[in-house]
Amino acid sequence: MLSVQGIDCSYGNVQVLRGVSFAVAAGEIVGLMGRNGAGKTTALKAIMGLVRVHAGSIGLDATTLSELPAHEVPKHGVAYVPQGRRLFPWLSVRENLQMGMLVNAAGEDTLEWVLALFPALRERIRQRAGTLSGGEQQMLATARALCTRPRLLLLDEPSEGLMPALVEKLLETVNGLREHGVAVLLVEQKVDAVLQTADRVLFMENGTVQHETSVAELQDDQTPLTRYVGVSR
Repeated sequence: MLSVQGIDCSYGNVQVLRGVSFAVAAGEIVGLMGRNGAGKTTALKAIMGLVRVHAGSIGLDATTLSELPAHEVPKHGVAYVPQGRRLFPWLSVRENLQMGMLVNAAGEDTLEWVLALFPALRERIRQRAGTLSGGEQQMLATARALCTRPRLLLLDEPSEGLMPALVEKLLETVNGLREHGVAVLLVEQKVDAVLQTADRVLFMENGTVQHETSVAELQDDQTPLTRYVGVSR
């Protein structure tokens, strides 16, 4: 599925990623953790083509994503839910979802699939996105991404600012994507959210992947959490 091989990325003269390599399989959820400034969001933007890759490559199956312009990447099955959601606040819930559907010319069956995952959105289908609660906006941002029918979903801090009950609902939906074969790369600061969702965890520091572990191993030995995130359960 996703293969990131030795990528370097910079903002101007400042190098942010250095030889970053990892993979995500179909139906797998991988957590990407680290302190602020470690390079997690830049890694997601590099996959989406929003940050130029100076060395190395990014592939999704047989497609080399790092050779594509950013606007072509979603057409190959990659969807991105950025931190801050970035909805169209003046458009309705339905219209926001339809914007996602345009990427790969998805039909009404896709809309019904997404609304089944997020039934609260069906109740607000005509409501303007800007009037939704923070949790509902996060659901809509994720739902809009899924309307592209992605094979790979990139999530950047999806639980930020959400009540625990809404975080549980969102993570439950993300977990359910496994049965559809969707790969998920999850950037998340909340340790419990990662531990109850991910299969593996990658820890980044200073623009490199420093450590990789399974969630089962991390449950037994939480030293990497203290070392790379500065927290413990």
